[in-house]
Amino acid sequence: MTLKRKIQLSNLLMVLIPIVLSLMGVFLIMKTSMGSYWNTLETMYINENGLQSAQSLIYTYKMELWDHDWGGREFEPNGDMTNLEETLAAMGYYVRIKMNGEVVYTTISEEDIQAAEQVVGDALYTAKSLTACEGDLTVIKYTFYRDEDVCSLIAVNNGRADLASRSYLREYILKYLLILAFLFIGLVELANLALSRWISRSVLEPLKELSAGAREIRNGNLDHRIAYGKQDEFGEVCRDFNEMRGYLKQSVKQRQEFEKRRRELITGVSHDLRTPLTSIRGYLEGLLEGIAATPEMRERYLKAIQTRTGDLERLVESLSVYNRLENETFQYQLEPADMRAFLEQYVESNGEQFRRDHVTVRLRFREKRYPVMLDGNEWKRVMDNLFANTVRYREKETSAVTISLESRNRRLKLELTFADDGPGVPEESLGRLFDHFYRTDEARTHSGEGSGIGLAVVMEIVKGHGGTVRAENRKGLAVVLTLPMEGGAKEAVRK
Repeated sequence: MTLKRKIQLSNLLMVLIPIVLSLMGVFLIMKTSMGSYWNTLETMYINENGLQSAQSLIYTYKMELWDHDWGGREFEPNGDMTNLEETLAAMGYYVRIKMNGEVVYTTISEEDIQAAEQVVGDALYTAKSLTACEGDLTVIKYTFYRDEDVCSLIAVNNGRADLASRSYLREYILKYLLILAFLFIGLVELANLALSRWISRSVLEPLKELSAGAREIRNGNLDHRIAYGKQDEFGEVCRDFNEMRGYLKQSVKQRQEFEKRRRELITGVSHDLRTPLTSIRGYLEGLLEGIAATPEMRERYLKAIQTRTGDLERLVESLSVYNRLENETFQYQLEPADMRAFLEQYVESNGEQFRRDHVTVRLRFREKRYPVMLDGNEWKRVMDNLFANTVRYREKETSAVTISLESRNRRLKLELTFADDGPGVPEESLGRLFDHFYRTDEARTHSGEGSGIGLAVVMEIVKGHGGTVRAENRKGLAVVLTLPMEGGAKEAVRK
């Protein structure tokens, strides 16, 4: 059964069930000792000699009494007055009609008039209206006025007609109650149909919208939005559905981006593994085939193999670090630290390495302390990768690096700038410089010289410290790192 039919049936039963139960209750009461109350009520309305019926009939036909042409001193054979006479005669009543004191029609015998006079006396002629019963005799008189005309009607039932007493309650009141009951049920059904249609539309319309939205999502259309803006329960459900659609769209987009990154990762790893492996294989074949005939050449081949093997180790290490950092279960060991003291100690401990790589470092600080929450081991990896990136992609034999610290936003944020004097990066490539295995075609990225994920590792570590990273061209490449200063963030914020 459809929802619309259920609503219609429930509304109808809501009215019918109380009525049926009430009727059953009345029936049971009438069949028990309490039925005596009904008999008493019915006795009050016993229609002896059709008294109530005759009164109602005479009053109903008063307009016809005025409009009848009394010139013929009798009822027209096919008019409404004939119906009045026949109906009253069937009820055992005889009538006398006077217009302005003159008898214009009569079916009452002198004997009945005398009997009526004995019951009501002179009131039969002087009273305007009366009703009297004595024994089997019933007398009714009505007087009607219109302008200066007066019409009076006397009806007498002498009780000699073989007519059974009728219950006025059953004959009229219950009949009208039954008519009203059917009328009530009919009106209830009409209202039920109208209200059911209104309610079903308010229910079925959003359900159709939800069904259409579900089909669109099933077909892969995650841009379909349910346009149901009413402020009701279904409106709330439709808004939740739209939010779910947006969440699914975002999830699908993230999954697609993840799949794209995964393919790029596989492609990048394959490329960066193939280059040193091809080189190692070439040198090994040269050794095996005797191309390196002298001890000096063999030593040069072996050192080349050693170098390429080191490249492979660094690549595997970088992949391992990146995978570990990207894992959401990884926890940084954050401790209170002074970024100025950290950088000074880092530069001092790596001084010999900088001299070998022909790198000069200049530190710029305006304040004595820069308190932050820091994982020292991971941040050392950040600095190592930034220096390695500078050395790897420079176009000259030496590099000049400037590291500066600035406190921002009322000492809530620390900004660390790592700037070198190497070649810049095309503006369109700055936004993707920290993607793993991303390479431009310009001077800073020479295929085969780096793992392609050094700056991606930098970004992951900075994000793990609750910071951000971006690249700018400033007569070279400047990497700007931001961190919350101590008190601004007590724990790392994962992506």
